[in-house]
Amino acid sequence: MSSFPPFAARPLDASLRSEALALAAEAGLHGVYLQNDLRAGLGETLALWGREGLLGCAWFGPRGNMVLVEREPLDPTLVADAVQLARWPWRIALGPKAPIDALATRLSGPPLVLRDQIYYGTEPQRVARLPAAVDSRRAVRADRDRLMAAALELNRSDLNVAPERVDRRWLRESVTARINDGTSLVIGPEGGFYCKLDLGSYGPAGVVLEGVYTFPAARGKGHAAALVSAAASAANGPVVCLHVSATNLPARRAYEHAGMEPRQSCRLLLCN
Repeated sequence: MSSFPPFAARPLDASLRSEALALAAEAGLHGVYLQNDLRAGLGETLALWGREGLLGCAWFGPRGNMVLVEREPLDPTLVADAVQLARWPWRIALGPKAPIDALATRLSGPPLVLRDQIYYGTEPQRVARLPAAVDSRRAVRADRDRLMAAALELNRSDLNVAPERVDRRWLRESVTARINDGTSLVIGPEGGFYCKLDLGSYGPAGVVLEGVYTFPAARGKGHAAALVSAAASAANGPVVCLHVSATNLPARRAYEHAGMEPRQSCRLLLCN
């Protein structure tokens, strides 16, 4: 029988912040979200505390994402209990397989997604310099409707979220905010771009790319690789990364063409 270290769960306070940052750094690419947002004071963090110090953290982000980081394997049932008892909202969870699968058993119905993700990463100076990358640009207001359409289709095709379930007002506000802060990048003409991506997290720990999507008519032309290359080479920070379904081979080939390499894995859970 496996033996797990005992722990208690409590909200992270200032006395544990330095340990949490060290734990996130040890987690590699999987800890970039946690490092950046702890430094920026975003979201809420649950500390999993044991006799030997901080054993894990569950970070609840402002966009409904929860990232679980462990220093060593903890009892997955107790971790799932702690996440539920925290009562901070989340809809999508990333972390080690055992506790994420334990969380899935607590849902009231079947999850929309439960799968393995691969983290791809690279250092900005090692990014492949693709000629088409010079055509990338920041999204502008004229791109908003197409950005919304891309988000809806990406949700449907990658996360099994039907378009009618997405709050259009929330989506418009989210897309507009990304346009305003310059965190959506595209390749193609205004209002008719071919490919897009978002900067999901950025800060001292590095940059996490999210939401890479190419419209079907423009696929097979290298737009995704070029856009990832452009975003990664322009990033400020020690590393650029993203995570993708382990079975999405076309996307994985595009990221490898852009100079990224598989470095880690995690489990993804999306609630219904």
